[in-house]
Amino acid sequence: VLIDAERVEPYAQDAVKEKFPPEAVVLPQTSDEIAQILRLANEERFPVTARGGGVGYSGGAVPVEGGIVIGTDRMNRIKEINADDLYVVTEPGVTTYALQQAVEEHGLFYPPDPASYKNSFIGGNIAENAGGMRSAKYGVTKHYVLGLEVVTPTGEIITTGGRTTKNVVGFDLTGLICGSEGMLGIITEATLKLLPLPEATRTVRATFRTMTEACACVPRFTRARVTPVAVEVLDRNSITAIESEFAFGLSDEAGALLIVSVDGSLEEVERTSLVVEQVMREGGGFDLLRSRTREEEDRLWDVRRALSPAMKKYGTLKLN
Repeated sequence: VLIDAERVEPYAQDAVKEKFPPEAVVLPQTSDEIAQILRLANEERFPVTARGGGVGYSGGAVPVEGGIVIGTDRMNRIKEINADDLYVVTEPGVTTYALQQAVEEHGLFYPPDPASYKNSFIGGNIAENAGGMRSAKYGVTKHYVLGLEVVTPTGEIITTGGRTTKNVVGFDLTGLICGSEGMLGIITEATLKLLPLPEATRTVRATFRTMTEACACVPRFTRARVTPVAVEVLDRNSITAIESEFAFGLSDEAGALLIVSVDGSLEEVERTSLVVEQVMREGGGFDLLRSRTREEEDRLWDVRRALSPAMKKYGTLKLN
């Protein structure tokens, strides 16, 4: 339990940076401990706010009514990785990045990749139904949640869903919890669907003079029978903000940036990335860059990941 003002302060805000200090922060390690806290909260009538990594922009983890914050920092174990049945069982305090790295060692793939993936917690991803750049092909967090353990506001521990994809009997309580921002309960365990790890990925980034040119390329990918993993477009204002804050060396002529990733077998990504590049060139793209390695791919996407922190400099409050 944290009550010292200096230790409590980091839990008073999320990425928006508007501060609402709680009276105390509790860092439980089990669902039973959380259940006891919530039962006490009901008896004594004090507010409770659930918190994951604290990197969201929606205020879901901010204790606007004071009371206590329940942080899931210490609930950070990956309990099971099942390569045969393609699922992982995890506690809510595991970061998205740590989970992805762990399953990749088994040749598996967890697709959701919010921009804050290195710091966001799985529990927070579920509570916010986080998306990410790969949602164009793979969808968002709710599409990978097979089952949950949740402590309700009254302190009851419930389980929803299961460990199979076809688990369709009864009310979809799992879907109800996804995106509920901690208001319907605190997630204490999640069973997540995995996919086989794609053999390779390639990313292509192009600069355009106008947003119209950049956006016109997107339906052309489909007509060329390419299904991108990720498609992101940045307008001139976004580019200006990113460049002024991080100095990536983007062209002064850039009216828009288009970033596209493809995945699959090595042979497939070589073919489809060349198709993407051709569509971009024919659509007016210039300064084209195509990744050859994971490191090069990360560098191309760093521009997009820099958008949120860069835009924060343009106002006193930023909400997503």
